[in-house]
Formats: sequence, structure tokens, C-alpha cells
Amino acid sequence: MECEKDLFCGVNYADKDVEDMNELEKKHTPTIEVEELDESRYRVRIKVGEYKEHPNEHSHFIESLELYSGRTFLGRATFASARSEPVATFVIELDHKHPLVAFSRCNMHGTWRSDEKEI
Repeated sequence: MECEKDLFCGVNYADKDVEDMNELEKKHTPTIEVEELDESRYRVRIKVGEYKEHPNEHSHFIESLELYSGRTFLGRATFASARSEPVATFVIELDHKHPLVAFSRCNMHGTWRSDEKEI
């Protein structure tokens, strides 16, 4: 099998407009919303299901969300199956700015990457 066709080989990234995404991409791609609190502090909300609701069952659910600024890890939220929504809010402080990126991890379909969000 080619790596591009293997959901568990690397990170999945839709890299297209929402209208062009397939069902799998819509259900798994995380989105990022940013609110500036002051000069260096931000409230960042990550969500899976913005484009299409993801199942939240014991056999199929989002395990975690992670937030990065460039290559710098900022935080992780983990979720129980069927008991929580795949939404996380972080308050972060940055002394220099790189684009934010989020990753979601589905127990069945691997890791998915958001678009970069400039701040």
C-alpha cells in the first residue's frame, strides 16, 4: 500500500477548501479559533466536527487534540469515548509568534492536521 493511501502513515491533512473535502476529511479535520486577550496572551479553541460531526462512540471517537506554535508544543487535551466532545480551549502566552496548528487523533482513522492559523 502506498503511504498516501494509508490513514496511519504520517499525518492526514485535507489541504483543500471545505467544499472539496470528502466525508472522512470533514469529520476529522480540527479547526482553530483565536481570541487575543492582550499583547502576548491568546485564548485558542480547537474543535473537531466544525465541518461535519464526528462520531462519539466507544468504538469510534476523538482521543486527543494538540496545539502547537510552529514546532513548539503548547498543550494537549484527551477525551473519553462517548462521554466528552472533541473541543478544547487553551490560554497561551507567546513571546514570539509562529502560526498555530492543531492535531486531532481519532482511534480509528489516525492523526489529522488543521490549517495553520496566523496570529
